Amino acid sequence: MDLLFTILTILLVIDAVLLIIVVLMQKTKGAEIGAIFGSGAAAAVLGAGASNILTKITYWLGGIFLFLVFAMSYIHHKSLKSTSVISDIPEAKQTEKVKE
Repeated sequence: MDLLFTILTILLVIDAVLLIIVVLMQKTKGAEIGAIFGSGAAAAVLGAGASNILTKITYWLGGIFLFLVFAMSYIHHKSLKSTSVISDIPEAKQTEKVKE
């Protein structure tokens, strides 16, 4: 489970970085101020329909992000549930408590 959790963590970080990049590339309603920081590059590279493509990519990346977070939460919950406080107590102490 630790390997799967590590892989999902790496995918989550990659997805988060891509999501940040795609959101920053999108054209806003106040694009005049954004043009200073290079937001016009998306339209130049991807064409006139860039905002529609970027919106779809944003939805997909957001959905993948949520799926990865829920999957990691489920795996973490299962790993915590499988361990028990009683299994951490040495056997000698367990038998003493049963005798009492």
